[in-house]
Amino acid sequence: MALLGILAIVVTPINEVGKCLFGSLKQQIRYLTGYNTNIQNLQNQVSELQQTRQRVQTLAEAAQRNSDELFLDVQKWLEDTTVEKLEEQQREIIDKVNINKKCFKGLCPDLSSRLRLSKQAVRLAETFHTLQEKGNNFPETGISHPRPPPNVELVRTTTIVENILPRDSLMNALMRALGDSNIVSIGVHGMGGIGKTTLVEKINNELDGHKLFNKVIMVIVSKDPDLMKIQDDVARRLGMNLEATSTNVRASRLFERLETEEKLLIILDDVWKPLKVEDIGLSRGCKLVVTTRSQDVCVQMDLQKIIKVEPLSKDESWDLFESKAGYVVTLPNLEPIAQNIVAKCKGSPLAISVLGSALKSVKEEYVWNNALSVLSNPTRSDLEGIMPEVVTSLSFSFERLESPEIKKCFLFCCLFPEDYNIDLGDLRDYGIGERFLKVGGTLDNASDKLLSFIKKLKDCCLLLEGDEKNSVKMHDVVRDVAICIGGDAEYGFLVNVGGGLIKFRESEDLKEKKRISFMKHSKDVLRDPLECPLLKSLLIRENDDIRIDQESFFEDNKSLEVLDLRGMWKSGGQNSFIIPTPQSISCLTNLKTLHLVYCDVSDKISLLGGLRKLEILNLSNSIVKTLPEEIGNLVNLRSLDLNEAELSFVAPNVISKLSYLEEFYMDNGYTEWDTMTSGGEYNASLKEVELLSLSRLTICIKGTETEPHVSWLNNLKQLSIQETNTGSYYERDPQHQHQLVELIKVNPLEYWHWVYKLISTSVGLNLVLFSCFGIKNVADLVALRDLKQLEELKVSGCDDIEYLIGIDESNKDSQDSFNTLKKIILYKLNGMKKIYHGPTPSTGFFGQLRILEVFAIKRLEYLRVEDCSSLKEIVGGENEDEVPGDHSCLLPQLKTLQLWDLDSLTSFYQGDIPISCPLEKIVVRGCRNLKKFPLAPQTASHLQTFEAKTDWFDALEWADQSHKAIFQPFFEE
Repeated sequence: MALLGILAIVVTPINEVGKCLFGSLKQQIRYLTGYNTNIQNLQNQVSELQQTRQRVQTLAEAAQRNSDELFLDVQKWLEDTTVEKLEEQQREIIDKVNINKKCFKGLCPDLSSRLRLSKQAVRLAETFHTLQEKGNNFPETGISHPRPPPNVELVRTTTIVENILPRDSLMNALMRALGDSNIVSIGVHGMGGIGKTTLVEKINNELDGHKLFNKVIMVIVSKDPDLMKIQDDVARRLGMNLEATSTNVRASRLFERLETEEKLLIILDDVWKPLKVEDIGLSRGCKLVVTTRSQDVCVQMDLQKIIKVEPLSKDESWDLFESKAGYVVTLPNLEPIAQNIVAKCKGSPLAISVLGSALKSVKEEYVWNNALSVLSNPTRSDLEGIMPEVVTSLSFSFERLESPEIKKCFLFCCLFPEDYNIDLGDLRDYGIGERFLKVGGTLDNASDKLLSFIKKLKDCCLLLEGDEKNSVKMHDVVRDVAICIGGDAEYGFLVNVGGGLIKFRESEDLKEKKRISFMKHSKDVLRDPLECPLLKSLLIRENDDIRIDQESFFEDNKSLEVLDLRGMWKSGGQNSFIIPTPQSISCLTNLKTLHLVYCDVSDKISLLGGLRKLEILNLSNSIVKTLPEEIGNLVNLRSLDLNEAELSFVAPNVISKLSYLEEFYMDNGYTEWDTMTSGGEYNASLKEVELLSLSRLTICIKGTETEPHVSWLNNLKQLSIQETNTGSYYERDPQHQHQLVELIKVNPLEYWHWVYKLISTSVGLNLVLFSCFGIKNVADLVALRDLKQLEELKVSGCDDIEYLIGIDESNKDSQDSFNTLKKIILYKLNGMKKIYHGPTPSTGFFGQLRILEVFAIKRLEYLRVEDCSSLKEIVGGENEDEVPGDHSCLLPQLKTLQLWDLDSLTSFYQGDIPISCPLEKIVVRGCRNLKKFPLAPQTASHLQTFEAKTDWFDALEWADQSHKAIFQPFFEE
């Protein structure tokens, strides 16, 4: 037994060692026999990882275009999976594999090398597989997140009197109160139009970057406060989303969030009645500023510090009036009258601005005397907190408007809520329906007429520039007076914004009203038909959960010419409120403008065919489903908007009957042209659209098989075509004098025949190539067709590009197409070696180039920029923060830099960042305004020659004079 025990002690370890050795040997044999398979698996894995990276990169770029920030792990993953990184990791393996193949043509391979390479290939494939799995999970775990809101949201000032207010004494008083730690609440009060909003807007902007507060939030409250909107505005600035629950629950959530903030200022502008800040959810730890017309509001809200905005002084009043009225106030016969008019305005900035603008350049003395006479008997009104002189001046300015049409245009702007951005497109459609925009010409003529009205109203200080594109706003005092004027029987305006149905029903003269707006109400029911036989325009829009209970609601409104029935889009779009369309809409046979937006018209769409006088039909964002034959009866229709509408079927021979149609908008993903439904019905043909005499068209197509008719396209002033397979699109916009071609993930050489037929020769062209393939040189693309209007070129993520512009015998005629370029943006072109390659370009090449932005072009070795008289900088953007802080990542392989005849050039990188490229040759000639050329000292380790004029080199300004001595040895003239 003892012997057996000893044997066991000896044999067992030997046995285990044998197993290990055998297992290890077996594994080594597997590496050798699986050598080719392992190398191939590695290459396959690299290919799969690159495809995954392309998908993630596309999602990341889409998120960045939406101003979102990438998660840090996504950024790190994208950095770890660049082409350079992947090539670097497998370079040693691939190089040695190739050497192995050459060893007696592969007949006598190095087995030890193969064993080592096979192991490395397996490990690297596993690493890449892990990266790929992580990348595949990003769409599920998330690519990006919204950027945090700014600490101060700068206000783009649109006030009437911004050139005179706020005054320094007021600014100083308010800043002192804000800096006093013992004061937590401040009230700013004064008459309407005295400059309270201007003051706090100025304070808001001044505090940007100030250490006094970490965050400043400004919210407009207005006469009829919407508590949920105020809460949403505050929450948005905090980067939080409040659910659509009760205001009490929302207030609690907001309070909890605000309690975590330090050094926070909240400005509540235009408060009409006392507010309980706890109802909003404001924390007592916030510093609060309230602006109001009434001192009582300040007292009842128990605000600690109260500041009154006084009227302008005599000198300030005269300076403002003179700035508005112009030189005529200095004429000997008019100056005394002007002085009296200013005195009658009693220091009201709004009254002075409006009157001064109304009398601008007017030389007739009787007009000035009439103005003084009107002001001497100021209009008495019941408008709270508005000086009679202000009402009188606004009424005078209104009466001075040149025509009934512009007066009606102005009054239509009061139908909207306070501080509302009024869309000029809506205003145009209302004007066509009510005929205050003459319709003898085209819709473009009507738009031009509207713009001329808007300019005159802005010049008269009766309207302000809006915060949004293509919009205007009304000063709250101007709106109050406009509502008063519009309430007269002559105009018959009734504005019901957030006042509730009780107030609406109690209107004594409802039957006499001609224009009614019903906006910003919640959870109410319009039960009874509207008994308004004189009604011409009705706006029921942007109400939250408002139902029209009676199908007969519109039966007594047969005189109606404009109807805007509009649901409500909510943040995120999931909870959009869609309004069902009443049956009685078919009774409105006198309608000329009909907006059914965010409405369900799917079961009433055929009824619209009876509205034969209709000229404007807007069904955007609505549930339409089908466009039936009855729509073809609308023979007077001039504009049809189906953007974002839910639409799956368009009956044939309907669109072609709309022979007067000028505008047709179908940006809704509908691409079923010339197809058959599952039920055997034919959809309309795209040829029907080509039969129309359109001036504006937005449409989607699937694929580029449909060849557009060139002569038809040339008649279009505005055109947008999206190809839904790839997302590529073409856009022509006459208002901004440009056309845009964006090709996404396609071979541009195969697409160009289709794109070129769309391009107009009358306006400048912006060309964008995004993640395209199959093209090595943009000049080859341009050479396919003669382009003389190329103004902007952006190329991003196109890895096959070697030269941005490469000129040879095959494409030399395309060189002139680059003479009109004003801006070039190059981003992530991993294969690009040169921006220009070819013979010396002709005179004028890049002659109009003003901006050249180059980012992440890692292989660029040669850069020559010549004869660009307007070019101010070589690398960077329009804003300083567009240049990465780590400038070493910019042009990391640039070896040759030549700058020739650049008269306006002032810097290489924006902000005089040191140039740290591994430059071997530098040539600077004819760059007289380039005073600084801050080469980093480490550049000298690569440099061989630095050619320039001696006087230019000697005059260079160096951050450190010792740097000049470093580069002196390389200098030659």
